[in-house]
Amino acid sequence: MRCRNHQPYRCKPLAKVKPTTTYYYTSYAIARLVRVSPTTVVSWINRGVLSAHRTPGGHRRVEAGTLVRFLRENDIAIPEELFNVTTLLVVDDDASFLRSIKRLLRVHAPSLTVETADSAVDGLMKVGSVRPDAVLLDAYMPGTNGIEVCRQLTASAETRHVLVLAVTGRPSEEIARQFKEAGAARCFSKPVDARTVLEAIGWPAPSSTSSP
Repeated sequence: MRCRNHQPYRCKPLAKVKPTTTYYYTSYAIARLVRVSPTTVVSWINRGVLSAHRTPGGHRRVEAGTLVRFLRENDIAIPEELFNVTTLLVVDDDASFLRSIKRLLRVHAPSLTVETADSAVDGLMKVGSVRPDAVLLDAYMPGTNGIEVCRQLTASAETRHVLVLAVTGRPSEEIARQFKEAGAARCFSKPVDARTVLEAIGWPAPSSTSSP
Protein backbone atom coordinates (compact mmCIF):
# COMPACT_ATOMS: atom_id res chain seq x y z
CA MET A 1 0.00 0.00 0.00
CA ARG A 2 1.24 3.43 -0.87
CA CYS A 3 0.16 6.55 0.88
CA ARG A 4 0.71 10.03 -0.43
CA ASN A 5 0.90 12.99 1.87
CA HIS A 6 -2.07 14.69 0.25
CA GLN A 7 -4.26 11.70 -0.45
CA PRO A 8 -5.79 9.03 1.77
CA TYR A 9 -4.77 5.46 1.18
CA ARG A 10 -7.34 2.70 1.00
CA CYS A 11 -7.06 -0.51 2.91
CA LYS A 12 -9.59 -2.08 0.50
CA PRO A 13 -10.61 -1.35 -3.12
CA LEU A 14 -12.01 2.07 -4.00
CA ALA A 15 -15.40 2.74 -2.49
CA LYS A 16 -17.24 5.29 -0.39
CA VAL A 17 -16.28 5.89 3.21
CA LYS A 18 -18.36 3.13 4.76
CA PRO A 19 -17.73 0.30 7.20
CA THR A 20 -16.60 -1.93 4.34
CA THR A 21 -13.90 0.54 3.24
CA THR A 22 -11.75 2.54 5.59
CA TYR A 23 -9.82 5.61 4.53
CA TYR A 24 -6.79 6.86 6.43
CA TYR A 25 -5.19 10.29 6.29
CA THR A 26 -1.64 11.43 6.95
CA SER A 27 -0.97 14.45 9.15
CA TYR A 28 -0.05 16.42 6.03
CA ALA A 29 -3.31 15.48 4.30
CA ILE A 30 -5.30 16.53 7.37
CA ALA A 31 -3.40 19.82 7.54
CA ARG A 32 -4.27 20.51 3.91
CA LEU A 33 -7.96 19.65 4.39
CA VAL A 34 -8.45 21.63 7.59
CA ARG A 35 -6.07 24.44 6.61
CA VAL A 36 -3.79 24.25 9.60
CA SER A 37 -0.08 23.48 9.84
CA PRO A 38 1.12 19.86 9.95
CA THR A 39 2.68 20.74 13.32
CA THR A 40 -0.79 21.49 14.68
CA VAL A 41 -2.10 18.12 13.53
CA VAL A 42 0.88 16.33 15.07
CA SER A 43 0.21 18.22 18.31
CA TRP A 44 -3.42 17.03 18.32
CA ILE A 45 -2.21 13.46 17.88
CA ASN A 46 0.54 13.72 20.50
CA ARG A 47 -1.88 15.18 23.04
CA GLY A 48 -4.31 12.34 22.43
CA VAL A 49 -7.19 14.55 21.29
CA LEU A 50 -7.03 13.08 17.79
CA SER A 51 -6.66 9.31 17.75
CA ALA A 52 -4.19 7.80 15.29
CA HIS A 53 -2.36 4.54 14.75
CA ARG A 54 1.07 3.77 13.39
CA THR A 55 1.82 1.83 10.25
CA PRO A 56 4.49 -0.90 10.27
CA GLY A 57 6.85 1.79 9.00
CA GLY A 58 6.13 4.04 11.98
CA HIS A 59 3.97 6.59 10.17
CA ARG A 60 0.86 7.94 11.87
CA ARG A 61 -2.50 7.59 10.16
CA VAL A 62 -5.96 8.87 11.14
CA GLU A 63 -9.10 6.99 10.12
CA ALA A 64 -11.62 9.13 8.21
CA GLY A 65 -14.48 8.54 10.65
CA THR A 66 -12.26 9.45 13.59
CA LEU A 67 -11.23 12.66 11.84
CA VAL A 68 -14.83 13.66 11.08
CA ARG A 69 -15.84 13.05 14.70
CA PHE A 70 -12.90 15.09 15.98
CA LEU A 71 -13.80 18.02 13.72
CA ARG A 72 -17.44 17.96 14.81
CA GLU A 73 -16.58 17.78 18.51
CA ASN A 74 -14.22 20.73 18.18
CA ASP A 75 -16.46 22.92 16.02
CA ILE A 76 -14.07 22.78 13.08
CA ALA A 77 -15.62 23.01 9.63
CA ILE A 78 -15.73 19.62 7.93
CA PRO A 79 -14.28 19.76 4.38
CA GLU A 80 -16.66 18.61 1.66
CA GLU A 81 -14.10 16.01 0.61
CA LEU A 82 -14.82 14.12 3.84
CA PHE A 83 -18.57 14.04 3.26
CA ASN A 84 -18.58 12.00 0.03
CA VAL A 85 -22.37 11.74 0.33
CA THR A 86 -24.15 9.68 -2.31
CA THR A 87 -26.90 8.18 -0.13
CA LEU A 88 -29.06 10.16 2.29
CA LEU A 89 -31.48 8.57 4.75
CA VAL A 90 -34.33 10.78 6.04
CA VAL A 91 -35.94 9.59 9.28
CA ASP A 92 -39.21 11.26 10.28
CA ASP A 93 -42.62 10.09 11.44
CA ASP A 94 -44.31 12.79 9.32
CA ALA A 95 -45.24 11.05 6.06
CA SER A 96 -45.97 14.32 4.24
CA PHE A 97 -42.54 15.69 5.13
CA LEU A 98 -40.86 12.50 3.89
CA ARG A 99 -42.72 12.66 0.57
CA SER A 100 -42.04 16.36 0.10
CA ILE A 101 -38.31 16.39 0.93
CA LYS A 102 -37.71 13.25 -1.14
CA ARG A 103 -39.51 14.78 -4.12
CA LEU A 104 -37.55 18.04 -3.90
CA LEU A 105 -34.22 16.28 -3.54
CA ARG A 106 -34.98 14.07 -6.52
CA VAL A 107 -35.71 17.17 -8.60
CA HIS A 108 -32.64 19.15 -7.56
CA ALA A 109 -30.18 16.28 -7.02
CA PRO A 110 -31.32 13.37 -9.21
CA SER A 111 -28.06 11.44 -8.71
CA LEU A 112 -28.42 11.54 -4.91
CA THR A 113 -29.99 8.35 -3.54
CA VAL A 114 -32.65 9.29 -0.98
CA GLU A 115 -34.08 6.66 1.35
CA THR A 116 -36.74 7.24 4.00
CA ALA A 117 -37.80 5.72 7.32
CA ASP A 118 -40.92 6.60 9.30
CA SER A 119 -39.64 5.71 12.78
CA ALA A 120 -36.43 5.58 14.80
CA VAL A 121 -36.46 1.77 14.79
CA ASP A 122 -36.97 1.63 11.03
CA GLY A 123 -34.27 4.25 10.64
CA LEU A 124 -31.70 2.26 12.60
CA MET A 125 -32.53 -0.86 10.60
CA LYS A 126 -32.10 1.01 7.33
CA VAL A 127 -28.79 2.43 8.47
CA GLY A 128 -27.61 -1.17 8.63
CA SER A 129 -29.12 -2.25 5.32
CA VAL A 130 -28.79 0.90 3.19
CA ARG A 131 -25.53 2.15 4.75
CA PRO A 132 -26.17 5.85 4.11
CA ASP A 133 -23.42 8.44 4.06
CA ALA A 134 -25.68 10.98 5.78
CA VAL A 135 -28.83 10.85 7.91
CA LEU A 136 -31.42 13.61 8.39
CA LEU A 137 -33.14 12.93 11.74
CA ASP A 138 -36.35 14.33 13.16
CA ALA A 139 -36.01 15.29 16.82
CA TYR A 140 -39.39 14.12 18.04
CA MET A 141 -40.62 10.65 17.10
CA PRO A 142 -42.67 8.07 19.00
CA GLY A 143 -40.52 5.75 21.10
CA THR A 144 -36.83 6.45 20.57
CA ASN A 145 -36.26 10.10 19.69
CA GLY A 146 -33.84 11.53 17.18
CA ILE A 147 -31.30 12.57 19.79
CA GLU A 148 -30.91 8.99 21.02
CA VAL A 149 -30.60 7.71 17.44
CA CYS A 150 -27.91 10.32 16.85
CA ARG A 151 -26.02 9.15 19.95
CA GLN A 152 -26.12 5.56 18.77
CA LEU A 153 -24.87 6.46 15.31
CA THR A 154 -21.99 8.63 16.46
CA ALA A 155 -20.96 6.25 19.26
CA SER A 156 -20.65 3.15 17.07
CA ALA A 157 -17.40 2.50 15.22
CA GLU A 158 -19.45 1.15 12.32
CA THR A 159 -21.51 4.33 11.84
CA ARG A 160 -19.49 7.19 13.29
CA HIS A 161 -18.44 8.18 9.75
CA VAL A 162 -22.10 8.99 8.94
CA LEU A 163 -22.89 12.69 8.70
CA VAL A 164 -25.84 13.27 11.06
CA LEU A 165 -28.16 16.24 10.53
CA ALA A 166 -31.14 17.04 12.71
CA VAL A 167 -34.47 18.68 11.93
CA THR A 168 -37.30 19.74 14.22
CA GLY A 169 -40.66 21.45 14.05
CA ARG A 170 -40.16 22.69 17.61
CA PRO A 171 -36.79 24.42 17.52
CA SER A 172 -35.08 25.58 20.70
CA GLU A 173 -31.58 26.26 21.94
CA GLU A 174 -31.88 23.21 24.20
CA ILE A 175 -32.71 20.84 21.33
CA ALA A 176 -29.86 22.26 19.25
CA ARG A 177 -27.49 21.82 22.21
CA GLN A 178 -28.55 18.23 22.82
CA PHE A 179 -28.11 17.29 19.19
CA LYS A 180 -24.70 18.94 19.09
CA GLU A 181 -23.61 17.04 22.20
CA ALA A 182 -24.94 13.83 20.62
CA GLY A 183 -22.71 14.41 17.59
CA ALA A 184 -25.01 16.03 15.01
CA ALA A 185 -23.31 18.39 12.58
CA ARG A 186 -26.29 20.73 12.19
CA CYS A 187 -29.82 21.20 13.55
CA PHE A 188 -32.42 22.73 11.23
CA SER A 189 -35.91 24.10 11.85
CA LYS A 190 -38.86 22.95 9.79
CA PRO A 191 -39.73 23.69 7.10
CA VAL A 192 -36.29 22.86 5.71
CA ASP A 193 -35.74 23.19 1.97
CA ALA A 194 -33.65 21.21 -0.49
CA ARG A 195 -31.01 23.94 -0.75
CA THR A 196 -30.31 23.78 2.99
CA VAL A 197 -30.02 20.00 3.02
CA LEU A 198 -27.85 19.83 -0.10
CA GLU A 199 -25.46 22.50 1.18
CA ALA A 200 -25.18 20.65 4.51
CA ILE A 201 -24.12 17.41 2.81
CA GLY A 202 -21.64 19.14 0.52
CA TRP A 203 -23.69 19.08 -2.68
CA PRO A 204 -24.05 22.05 -5.07
CA ALA A 205 -27.19 23.90 -4.02
CA PRO A 206 -29.95 24.46 -6.61
CA SER A 207 -30.53 27.98 -7.85
CA SER A 208 -33.97 28.08 -6.24
CA THR A 209 -36.09 25.70 -4.15
CA SER A 210 -39.41 25.46 -2.49
CA SER A 211 -39.92 24.55 1.14
CA PRO A 212 -41.49 21.13 1.78
